[in-house]
Amino acid sequence: MSTTTRYNLIFSNERRYRLSRHVLFWSACVIFFTLIYGSRPGPTTENGTYTIVNNYLVSFAEAIFFLPAHMLLSYIIMYGLIPHFLFKEKYADFLLLLIASLLLEALASNILTVLVIVPFREYLGWPVPSSQFYYAMLAGLRGGSTVAGFAGFIKLSKCWYQKNERAQELEREKLKAELQLLKAQIHPHFLFNTLNNLYSLALTQSGQAPEVVLKLAGLLRYMLYECNVTQVPLVKEIKLIQDYIQLEELRYGDRLDLSVNITGCLEGKIIAPLMLLPFLENSFKHGASEELDQAWISLDLTIQGNKLKFKLINAVPPSPLFISPPEMAAHGIGLENVKKRLELIYPGRYELKTMLEDETYLVSLTLELDNLAGPTDNPAPIFKNLTQLETATEITA
Repeated sequence: MSTTTRYNLIFSNERRYRLSRHVLFWSACVIFFTLIYGSRPGPTTENGTYTIVNNYLVSFAEAIFFLPAHMLLSYIIMYGLIPHFLFKEKYADFLLLLIASLLLEALASNILTVLVIVPFREYLGWPVPSSQFYYAMLAGLRGGSTVAGFAGFIKLSKCWYQKNERAQELEREKLKAELQLLKAQIHPHFLFNTLNNLYSLALTQSGQAPEVVLKLAGLLRYMLYECNVTQVPLVKEIKLIQDYIQLEELRYGDRLDLSVNITGCLEGKIIAPLMLLPFLENSFKHGASEELDQAWISLDLTIQGNKLKFKLINAVPPSPLFISPPEMAAHGIGLENVKKRLELIYPGRYELKTMLEDETYLVSLTLELDNLAGPTDNPAPIFKNLTQLETATEITA
């Protein structure tokens, strides 16, 4: 039986599945009572009709006779008391009605004993059960409470499981919506800053503007068509960083001193899209663009096994006296978004540190990556500069 079939058999509300599981449950109850009472020593009869087979057959017949009373109590509890009183926290009413239902079932069992069981055993010449009302009620309570208790337990277990599944599904949907919102905020944030760069070039009538448009089109194509997944190949994410750096180099020219060092095996690793770019974007927006003298940025990215170590340092202009370091460190929504995404996607699997000193800003991120597939047969590529990285990523893509 497949997993889907088993799940439907237990939880589906389709008529065939509901009928099947009810038939299975009551069949199991009949078998249970047959085995329990049939295995006891049988009565001694005058005509010697007792055998172990007869004992099981009689127990089976009596289990069938008592089945309506057990079903009555079980369905009252499962479809009446539990959903309408217990789940609605009407505990006093639930307890009173439960006691009344148990007494009703015991009375029904007593009536079945007098009208069916006694004549049946007299016909077989077997000893009849006690006809005293008190003992008959106790016997009915024992059998009915056993079956109804087990049925109620199954009902409560199913409800708890389904409630837990709904809660998990809501949590997954909430997480998905939150991640989509954060990613949606990243797109316009990045586009706004890049368009500012293009605007600056257009004002100066720079011949680099067409190249910026082409680079920007490539970046937008990646974000619109390749970032609609939970994770992307690390190679493509590094290529995005490379393209962004080249855009900024076109803008700053000789005024920017940029050092990029990327080492380690990028193949077979995956990462959440647009996870690293906001840090780099922040270093340009709040570092290089505000630096009046020579701007500099240093990026070191290392892959060691499944560990990504990202270290970014950029120069920042001296802070005015009226701006405190904490205010300088709070650089827009980009970093706040990436912090939230890290917590949602990589809980317990990352370490992020930021440090603002007199004229430098440091970001250090250690991230545990996932593998796209098994270990690659190719040797681990080591990238020392952007030229090597660009060639490798073009081949991979």
